[in-house]
Amino acid sequence: VGRKPVKKLAPASPASATSEETAGSAESSPVDKPTMSSLDSLAADIRNNRTLLIQLTSGISEDSQDKLGARIMEAENRISKIEDRELGTEQNCNYLKQHLTTALERIEDLENRSRRNNLRILGFPEGVEDGNPVKFLREILPELLDLEEGQLLEIERAHHTLATRPMPEQHPRAFIVKFLCYPTRELFLHLARNKSQIKWKDHRISLFPDWSRDLQQKRQCFWEVRRSLREKNIKYGLFYPAILKVTHNGETLSFTDPSEVKKFLAQ
Repeated sequence: VGRKPVKKLAPASPASATSEETAGSAESSPVDKPTMSSLDSLAADIRNNRTLLIQLTSGISEDSQDKLGARIMEAENRISKIEDRELGTEQNCNYLKQHLTTALERIEDLENRSRRNNLRILGFPEGVEDGNPVKFLREILPELLDLEEGQLLEIERAHHTLATRPMPEQHPRAFIVKFLCYPTRELFLHLARNKSQIKWKDHRISLFPDWSRDLQQKRQCFWEVRRSLREKNIKYGLFYPAILKVTHNGETLSFTDPSEVKKFLAQ
């Protein structure tokens, strides 16, 4: 009497017991949480690998240091020899270039001196000489230049320039005349300069020294400045090979470059 009834607890089911045991075992499992022994083993492996790498690296550098240094020195020696050889080649090229230039200048000078008695005549139609240019020029030149009657021209030879015969609509070839003596050519050039115009049967005739092509181009470069000098009434003269001498205010100046003459005129 007066006691409360005591409730009987039901026996635990196997499933719930298994679940608790599993939870407890999961918290203390060594699979997810490494032990101290496994960490020590990993650190030992790292130390061993590091030691092995150091040994391999030091062994390679010691074995190859001498060979590498020898190869570097050999490469430097080869490069030095190549540079020395290149420098010597450049010096030889400059030496040969200088002497070649000197030789070409001497050859050109000899060629033009061999032409010092030659005269180039432009303007005569093709075929007018009828196969005998020496006879034709001996008869025509005294008349064109007002020479004394009966004066004999000492012509060694005369011929057309070495070029193919031009077509009728093209410019005729020039005559190249070689006199026996130098004063004859200079006399003809002087007479031609003193005449305002030389004409033969409505053909304008021009006389020039027979210089080489290179020398003609060098002298032709002074054409513009010579015109400027004439316009300014400044006395000048073009001398062999291509030297322009200008006389101004009692002073004579020599020029071999047309640009220097332009600077002089600009003053």
